[in-house]
Amino acid sequence: DRRVLAGVVALLSGAALAAGSFQARRAGIPNGFVGRARFAERVLDVVFDASILVPLAWVLRPGSKWDAVLAMVGLGSSYLASYQRARGESLGYAGSESMGYRKTKEAILVLGLFSGWIAGTLWIFAVLTAAASAVRAWNIVIQERHARPAEKATG
Repeated sequence: DRRVLAGVVALLSGAALAAGSFQARRAGIPNGFVGRARFAERVLDVVFDASILVPLAWVLRPGSKWDAVLAMVGLGSSYLASYQRARGESLGYAGSESMGYRKTKEAILVLGLFSGWIAGTLWIFAVLTAAASAVRAWNIVIQERHARPAEKATG
């Protein structure tokens, strides 16, 4: 019943998250603050998605089970994309998550709340995050394939 109010809160939260992300990505901050700030940025990105998608799934559950499932699929694929990026980086593979991707995810969710076109924006969000997961997985496969010939030559 308070979809527009939720949209306003999500918009303000998304703007705060974007501002915090900008600060976290600034270079030259002393005492290891950048590492902690980037960690917080990544955690809050996932929390932002969950804070919108989980309540949507709960509210949509009685009316349209498909829309509720779609919200959970979008959340799961968003988690998977974040995990793949973090795991790939921890294993030494090059990878990144652009501000454009993150802002687009946030904008899709906010737009859905403001416009009332929840099902459409959930589809877009799920497809976007699933595509990000696929691209990140493929990126790691490509990097691994390029690394193997060099290992065979030296091994």
